[in-house]
Amino acid sequence: MHLLDTRVQGDRLDSQDFSLPERSSSWALAATGTYDELAEASAVWFRYVLERPIVLYVWIHDGYAYANRYDFADTGEPLCQGYDKRYAPAGQADELIAAGHVYGNGWMQTTGLPTPTAYIHIRGDLTKGAVLPGVLAATRRGPLSGLWYE
Repeated sequence: MHLLDTRVQGDRLDSQDFSLPERSSSWALAATGTYDELAEASAVWFRYVLERPIVLYVWIHDGYAYANRYDFADTGEPLCQGYDKRYAPAGQADELIAAGHVYGNGWMQTTGLPTPTAYIHIRGDLTKGAVLPGVLAATRRGPLSGLWYE
């Protein structure tokens, strides 16, 4: 969240420099007003974001999680994702790169992967959202780069 004089903006922040994205997300906050009005708008926005349902999707190969993605379950919008080619199926990383599923300095995207193996409901009211069809619910998780256990 950024506060500047009589204006406040909230959205996903870059994890390196805490800058706002060039294009606002669907859940961005932009408000102007007095400090009291900005505080109220910010509180309402934080409450909205924190109440949204979140799920963690995991892709497993040979007993190890090789990819993961946290999504808002109400929109399917990803929050963050990870991919570890050491545990991925052989050749998959090269296929993803060739298909253009890479961002920035080689950050592999989960959009080109098959259906996730499992999901875990992290928080929020899941009845206000949905999970991807055919993905099994899990109740416990292991380390994301390592053995996944149920």
